Amino acid sequence: MNKVCSLLPLVLITGCQQVPEKPAPAPSFLPKYHVAAPVALFSTWPGDTMSARCQQVNTTDRCIEDAIAGNEFAAILKEKNWFDDVLTESDAADYEILIASLSAQVADNDSDGVSLHSATAGLWPANTTPHYFTEFTVQWRGVEIDSQRFETYSKTEKPVTELASEILDTWWLASLRKSVFSAEYLFTALGASDYNSELVLPQSIGEFILQDTQHYPDPFKGIISRYSHPEFDDALIDITVGPVLMDLSMPESQRLQAALEENLKEATQMSAAQGLTLITDSPVSAFTINSASQRFNGYRMAVHAENEIGEPLFATTYVFEMKDKLVTLSTTFPPRIADNLVSAALPAIEVPGESALMKTIRGMSSAQ
Repeated sequence: MNKVCSLLPLVLITGCQQVPEKPAPAPSFLPKYHVAAPVALFSTWPGDTMSARCQQVNTTDRCIEDAIAGNEFAAILKEKNWFDDVLTESDAADYEILIASLSAQVADNDSDGVSLHSATAGLWPANTTPHYFTEFTVQWRGVEIDSQRFETYSKTEKPVTELASEILDTWWLASLRKSVFSAEYLFTALGASDYNSELVLPQSIGEFILQDTQHYPDPFKGIISRYSHPEFDDALIDITVGPVLMDLSMPESQRLQAALEENLKEATQMSAAQGLTLITDSPVSAFTINSASQRFNGYRMAVHAENEIGEPLFATTYVFEMKDKLVTLSTTFPPRIADNLVSAALPAIEVPGESALMKTIRGMSSAQ
């Protein structure tokens, strides 16, 4: 099976009237970690390096491809529950794992077997042990972000499922050590902006204190930071910084208004899903901040959601552009409170410049 072909569906065996009880699984040495996303799994061809290594130690004519079938890995990976789902019939997932598998018969070095083989001029067959070579390639939206190769063998005969499980455990532990499935690793691997070292945010905005900063699991969405009030739990300010995804040749005012219109659309859908009525208090309109050294031209929108029972929920959102980044400030209170806080916060923000990722993407777009 190759990357262009999805894995065969797993066969479900039915018809047994009695099912033996499974023994309790042994405690795992692996740290608990779950990727809150599905992954697509495919078999693929082995790379040249792994093929050469396999053939180097092999005592037969050629190494065996797909020595451990892709559906074996898929079945076990689903059981381990490391991902939200494991897709074998679709590539509709940001993360893809491509697995290549080879096996070789490698001569044993035990003295008795070697002596007999030598003494009989090869008539007595040399003892061999199967070695398994496995290559895991992780991709995000088709771009490779990690590749690792593993070699394993067992002196005692093991079921294929047990071998596949051990190989997966080895790969998973190595991946966790490298943080392959973390947002920070993804940003670095793709050449996205280094927000950790290049983004400057105020530690406080009025009485609001910076509580946490998180990368989105998508580099195109950037990073979000939350500020909370020491006395009022529902009073929050969120600052989101991410690349401008719209055409930079478009007027900035159009890009900013479009960003707020999209925000309003999402807020309307979320309110409807919760049985709330969304009311626009202040439509999308220009909002300017004059600091000591710079003038910031952005846009603002204010809404509130209400039902027949609860208190109204306010939201005021502001958008600005800095360098090639869209800076969004969202508050949970009306403009009469939010305006001054945002005016104080924005001049203290410094954003990274254009990333290698966005430079490449924009270059490709302009060449078309």
